[in-house]
Amino acid sequence: MKNPKTNAQVLLGRRIRFLRNMKGWTQQELGEQADVNYKFVGEIERGQQNPSFAVLLRVAGALGVELPELFRFEAEDLSRKEVEKELVRFVKSLPNEDLVRMLTVLRVLYPVL
Repeated sequence: MKNPKTNAQVLLGRRIRFLRNMKGWTQQELGEQADVNYKFVGEIERGQQNPSFAVLLRVAGALGVELPELFRFEAEDLSRKEVEKELVRFVKSLPNEDLVRMLTVLRVLYPVL
């Protein structure tokens, strides 16, 4: 059975890697922006290190997100099929007006080629 602490560290690392990749940064670039050694960034991303609160604050600040955003693990552990199922469930629950707004936003974010 997996140690919950270790699993949380792995999920945190995946989340930080995801957010770093969204910025197009290397581990070194994140390290420079957060004033953290890039090797330590790699260890955090692999779930091998448990960063201090101060380090997490600097990482969140460097990534331009609020601290709680680092702990939004729900999407990090889902398969594509699970994500699609959640999206369908969410879309079906929206009132028509909100559904139209959502479609407008998606068209702006992902224009059809």
